[in-house]
Amino acid sequence: MKLVLIRHGEPTYSYVEKRGFIGRGVDFAQLTDEGKNQAETVSRSPALSGAQLIVSSPYTRALQTAAIISKNTGLDISIEIDLREWSPDLSQTNDTKDFYKNSLNEFIFHNGKRAFGCRYEWETAKELGTRAYDCLKKYLEYDKIIVVAHAMLIRQFGYDKSDFPYCGIHQIDFDENSIWNGFNASLIPR
Repeated sequence: MKLVLIRHGEPTYSYVEKRGFIGRGVDFAQLTDEGKNQAETVSRSPALSGAQLIVSSPYTRALQTAAIISKNTGLDISIEIDLREWSPDLSQTNDTKDFYKNSLNEFIFHNGKRAFGCRYEWETAKELGTRAYDCLKKYLEYDKIIVVAHAMLIRQFGYDKSDFPYCGIHQIDFDENSIWNGFNASLIPR
């Protein structure tokens, strides 16, 4: 099966910040006007030709991107909770910008592997990669699907550049033998 992995469009967090949302509440962030334009543009990419389904993260920024692609391609959307973004806090109780930054820096320092003395309870790269791979294996009946998700999750599928633009595309072949092959934290911009 061919996976066409697409990062969501540019989001704005201003609406959720105004409402004081914390934890997973920030994942209600929607696209900016530019993010909507990015989704419109990627929906016309020749790379999407022949796709049979869109599979999306449940977060608003990804769903909104998937909806624009669906509108322009006529493809149905399947929502998968296991395509959510990397979790900087598995307890889901902390979500300040400083907490996120410190958790991400610790994650990068340890190359995504939990180590003795880690201060933050973040999701390991292996946990993220394994849940994403397992999730997508149930779609093997398709020849080609579009997956709308998040940069950190898409990096688990071998994206090997430090910059991953909004509505950027990464294509891979994927089958029942596909396994998570590790993670290189040096590619994550700080």
